[in-house]
Amino acid sequence: MAEPMDLRAEVHDVLKAIMSADTSEDDAGFQRTKYIQELQSLYDQNNQGSFLEVLKLSLVKPFLDDRRGRVALDIDRLLENVAAIKYSSDDLQEMLSYTLRGAQAGDNRVRFRCTQMTAFLLNHAPSIPEDIRDELLEIMLERARDKIVAIRVQSIYALKHLQEEKEDDPATSAILRLAVTDPSKDIRVAAVENVAVQESTIGDLLIRIRDICSEVRVAIFNKLAMVEKFDLFSPADRIHLVDQGMHDRDEAAASACQTMVLSWLRQCNGSLVLLFQSMNVDKASKACSELCQWLLKEHADLINVPNIKDKALLGEDLSFVESFIWKEQCIFYQATSDEALEILLPGIPAYCDLLRHIHNSYQDAEDQNDKDRLLLVGQHVLMLGQALDFQDEVGRRQLILLLLDCFGNSTFESVWIGDAVKLLAIICRTTESEFIQYMTETISDLYDNMQEMPTISPSKRAELTTRLDAIDEKLENSKLPTEQYDALHAEAIALEKELEEPKTLLWLRCLELTAKLLQLTRQSLRNATIAGVLHMILPAVDSDIPALREKGLECLGLYSLLDRVAKMASQHSIVFWRVLNADDEDGDAKRVCIDFLMDFFAAYPNFEVPPCIEDGETVTSSLILDGLSSYFCLDQTNLDDWDLPTQTVVVRGFCKLFLLKRITDLEKLQSLLELYFHPFLKKMVHSNRHGFCSETLQVLSVFYPTFARKNCQLIQDACHHVLSRALYGVSSVPFEEAAAYLLQLLSHPQTEGNQCKINHHNRVSEWCCIEMLALEELTSGGITKKVKKELLHQWWTLLQNLDWSIKPITTEHEEGEDEDKLIKKEPNKAIKEPSEKVDEDNAENTTSAVEEPSEDVQTANPPNETSLLFVLFEEVASLMPENTKFKAKMKQQFGENFICPLSDETSEWIMNAVTKRKEVLSKGEYKSSLKKTSHKIKKDDDDMSEESEEEEIPTKVVAREKTTRQSKSAATVKLQVQATDAEVGQIEDEVVQIDDSDDDDEAEAEEM
Repeated sequence: MAEPMDLRAEVHDVLKAIMSADTSEDDAGFQRTKYIQELQSLYDQNNQGSFLEVLKLSLVKPFLDDRRGRVALDIDRLLENVAAIKYSSDDLQEMLSYTLRGAQAGDNRVRFRCTQMTAFLLNHAPSIPEDIRDELLEIMLERARDKIVAIRVQSIYALKHLQEEKEDDPATSAILRLAVTDPSKDIRVAAVENVAVQESTIGDLLIRIRDICSEVRVAIFNKLAMVEKFDLFSPADRIHLVDQGMHDRDEAAASACQTMVLSWLRQCNGSLVLLFQSMNVDKASKACSELCQWLLKEHADLINVPNIKDKALLGEDLSFVESFIWKEQCIFYQATSDEALEILLPGIPAYCDLLRHIHNSYQDAEDQNDKDRLLLVGQHVLMLGQALDFQDEVGRRQLILLLLDCFGNSTFESVWIGDAVKLLAIICRTTESEFIQYMTETISDLYDNMQEMPTISPSKRAELTTRLDAIDEKLENSKLPTEQYDALHAEAIALEKELEEPKTLLWLRCLELTAKLLQLTRQSLRNATIAGVLHMILPAVDSDIPALREKGLECLGLYSLLDRVAKMASQHSIVFWRVLNADDEDGDAKRVCIDFLMDFFAAYPNFEVPPCIEDGETVTSSLILDGLSSYFCLDQTNLDDWDLPTQTVVVRGFCKLFLLKRITDLEKLQSLLELYFHPFLKKMVHSNRHGFCSETLQVLSVFYPTFARKNCQLIQDACHHVLSRALYGVSSVPFEEAAAYLLQLLSHPQTEGNQCKINHHNRVSEWCCIEMLALEELTSGGITKKVKKELLHQWWTLLQNLDWSIKPITTEHEEGEDEDKLIKKEPNKAIKEPSEKVDEDNAENTTSAVEEPSEDVQTANPPNETSLLFVLFEEVASLMPENTKFKAKMKQQFGENFICPLSDETSEWIMNAVTKRKEVLSKGEYKSSLKKTSHKIKKDDDDMSEESEEEEIPTKVVAREKTTRQSKSAATVKLQVQATDAEVGQIEDEVVQIDDSDDDDEAEAEEM
């Protein structure tokens, strides 16, 4: 046993050697093992209490060391080696108690190192002493909320060892909270890597695969790849992970997702059938198809697939997963290997027998699950038929006759029609006229047979419909007895079958085939055979049966799009508009109408609808677009009020029109921007297990960056409207979030694809200053001084965050030089860039899409940008007391000796712009919103003053002048004449107190 002084020296020598060791990659492990053994030897050979005391004293200096770089890494290595000593249970508890005391220190360095040392000790400890577990958990949970990022990271490493397999475990909840909500990417990465993956955490972890940071996404995929419990993921979870990860824009994240998929494949012993049985193949066929193609291409040696072809041809039942894999194999080898494809595909006669077998089995099936399985199997078999070799003329003719026979068979399911018609089109791909002839002859025969069938009288149909509606209403009663419910349900099914008369079903089949013909043909309406199908479409549009009417509208839209001169589209647009405005029409038919109206505007430049009077108003193209934009639903707040699928269709259509430059409507772009930030859509982000269920948001999130690249001027014009309405409370858009996003869109890089050379932050700075000046002069509208002060502060904050700039300026300061030569350009000379030309109509729309300024206020041509910015900045800086940083930036940008006289043109332009903006703010929705905000804040202040009245300490009342304005003027004069720096702060506080204490209505009256 060494003496205390000798022990201290030995420990010091080992720790010093650890700090100064050269840890190259070749011998890093050897050096670490060597030093740990030396420390372990000193611990075992000496009095353990003495060793711990020496060790704790030796760690004080490293705990206090705040150096970075190499030294910080050496300290990390030192603490990790010390923690690797195999302590006894009591000594481990003592060391943890020591580090926990330091983890609560006020010094950031000590708190960080002690938390780190705690994590190291727990990482090497075989078990955690129960006596200290509660204290350890409490302190680490506290450190998980520390303001220092590095400390929160170390707390995660410590909490990792304190997690338990229970639903409400505090350690797991803390790590999960950091993984989901912490703003630091390092925190989220550490939390994702160390949280326990279990039933209570998997839902929140799935949301992280949409994290903005690619490192977090990589971490979550790597974490999920290590999950051994295969049943932990639901089929929907696996589809979500594959769909997001395989399409990730970051290569590392996509690679991590692929590694996760391969881990699933190993758990399935390489079986593709077992792998896809764990996914929703029937609900996400596209994602599963892409995954299967990737596995066949990149990892064919890891997968094994049974012989599905022989099983199918022998008449055995196929699962929909087996038929799916068979179909994907045929598609893959069709492009890569003819030999492998020949082995997989049956001959055409055998294929025809297989189709008949599937169809007959579906007709004979009684169980609904069997029917659903056979529907999917039939679809897959029809799709794999597209890879068949059609050079055999006998087999080709046999398959064509079979398909035509299926088309005429009312028992052939509608879900198979699309793939069957596409298969026929591929068979006839060399001669399209043959395909058109087959289709039109079949449709005509079916239509003729349909007309000869008897039909139900309108009165009887109405009676059956009324009875069915009444039964549906009764079935909605949750208190209905089971026996009565079953009886009503059976009666409803019988009525539905009675309403599905054969004539209606055959007519629907005609329309289904017509729609597929119009979709797949490459001919226009100049082809007389194609043009002749219109006589079968128009009666369906006028039908009183909703299903026929909806299918007829689809066919009419497809038919109109085949006209190259837009004559049919213009003629039939009014039909779609009438259906769209019909109150008794269902949502599916309306969505069909919206789709085709949007397609008409997208397909034909300058598309115009012939004016037509409907319900007292003239229907034009402009009116239709305005009506469609009402489906943005900006004024809705509840889920029940939102028709989300229709909203998505409309939004997608308008995005397409903007990208194709079919429209440049500023008001509609403003509405789209407000929709993107709508609080209700933001709430929907977390209303789904996978964290995203609003397709509208997905569309808009892709649209804006794409549109802004070449249409930044339009985004700039819309920016003012959106931010103004947000700040003044007219809309529910969050101002800070919208401002950050819009300014990012306007900060486009100077790339080859972007020819815009304008700094749009300069334009935003201009109207931001105009907004502040107008707000400062605004006296009407019921706005209080406190509200005005807060709004000015918001605009001022935005202005300070703008990245405005000016062009290089050369000035000559000579005595006797004219004022118009003090700046590089004349103040009345407009900039020659196209985007700076003034358009009065656009200027009015930019100011407000709702409130139009008075016509008698005219805006002069804008002066030179540099002089205008300088004057505006000087004006607004005088309004705000905290302007030191802003003036420093002005001096840096404009130059210390820059002088800009206020010309008449600049003064007139600013006055007119401020006047117009004041008029907008003093009436309409802006006035009511500002007034409402003022009353609300005033009421809150009154409530707060009543609550604190009893606790308020009496203070000396400041002597005031006759009015508020006089009092403020006197204080300002006193500041200018005799105040010191300390007195300035005191007097300003008194001035603010005087302003806030006055009654706002009285102050307005005195000012007027």
